[in-house]
Order: sequence, then C-alpha cells, then structure tokens
Amino acid sequence: MSNNAKIIVGIAAAAAVGAAIGLVFAPEKGSDLRKIVKKNANNWADELLSMVQARGNQAKALVEDAESRAKSWKNKAKDEFEQIADNTVNTVKSAQRDVAGA
Repeated sequence: MSNNAKIIVGIAAAAAVGAAIGLVFAPEKGSDLRKIVKKNANNWADELLSMVQARGNQAKALVEDAESRAKSWKNKAKDEFEQIADNTVNTVKSAQRDVAGA
C-alpha cells in the first residue's frame, strides 16, 4: 500500500473513531445528531473524492509524460537507424564504383 493510500485510510479510520465517540458523548438529541453526522460524512466523502481525483490526475500526467518520452525516443531511434541505413547504402555504392573502376 502506498503512503498516500495509508494516509487516506488513516484519515478515514480517525474520522470513524471520532464520529463513534461523538455519538456516545453527544449532548444533542438523536435527530440533530444524525443531521450533523450526515453532514460531516458528506463533507469527508467530498474531501476523499477530491484527494482521489487529484491523485488520479497526477497519475494521468505521469502516464502522458511517459508516453511522450517513449514516442520521442522511438522517433530518435528511427531517425538514427535511417541515417545509418543511408550511410551503409552510400558506402556500398562507393565500394561498388571503386571495384568497377579498378
């Protein structure tokens, strides 16, 4: 499990423990307490979703960067191969002319 996942799980666990303790010792009546818990649960869910989306966006950016680098390396290798092939053809033709002229 990555550090970010551990942090998210830790936050969620701490929130659940805090909510449970709050329910036990809360001075509010049940209906008010349920509204507060629902509101907090929704807020925590929104925060968690935002964190997950941010990590997803970071991962997507890393993948796009890796793809871009791979394409660049591929194009560079192709260009170098073509240059080597051209040089080889030119060397063979030159050698053929030298042999024919000798």
